[in-house]
Amino acid sequence: MVQKTTYLELQEPLLLEVFAPEAQQRDYHMLPAGTAIYADYAFPEGHTRYIVYVNIKAPIATKTVVSDKPNFTAPLWGEPVRPEDLPILLAHTPVSKEDLVRILKARKMTREDLAQIVREWQD
Repeated sequence: MVQKTTYLELQEPLLLEVFAPEAQQRDYHMLPAGTAIYADYAFPEGHTRYIVYVNIKAPIATKTVVSDKPNFTAPLWGEPVRPEDLPILLAHTPVSKEDLVRILKARKMTREDLAQIVREWQD
């Protein structure tokens, strides 16, 4: 008998927020559309934790962190891209044309919405 796996596939890029305490700033990255995410745990506060598996091709720089909390997990926060995020995202994060189209369609943005963003965009 073949066992099946159920997962979710992102239909739009997912904005990831990373807080760098040493720099006192937030850094943004994106998981691309098509990424498989696996449900892990639904919290009573209303958010859900997902797992993303990454194959790493070569050695990477890391440091070992020992937590005094058993089974401690340090997740990133992710959310769909909101219209008000677009100017910052476009200015500070590599976004492909395909990613941008998926974001705009998923947010059901009109041409007028996009024109407003472009008008407000500062280089």
